[in-house]
Amino acid sequence: MAITEEQRERSRAYKETAPASVCGCGHTSDGARSQHSNSGLLAPGHGACIVPGCSCLKFRWSRFRIPYAEYLGVK
Repeated sequence: MAITEEQRERSRAYKETAPASVCGCGHTSDGARSQHSNSGLLAPGHGACIVPGCSCLKFRWSRFRIPYAEYLGVK
């Protein structure tokens, strides 16, 4: 599903304050306050999980967070 340019701009604004996605490990990523490191990768928050005890080495997209999907209107 393609998103509109308006949704793309809203997405950028949202990610400046909160994470948008959930990793396969169950922790957040893809935005501010991400639980995954930047690790020098092109996409911020796509490195290893920084939650103590989590062994996830790389963000693996699982789903959007519900608040993000509702914000964009793409439930």
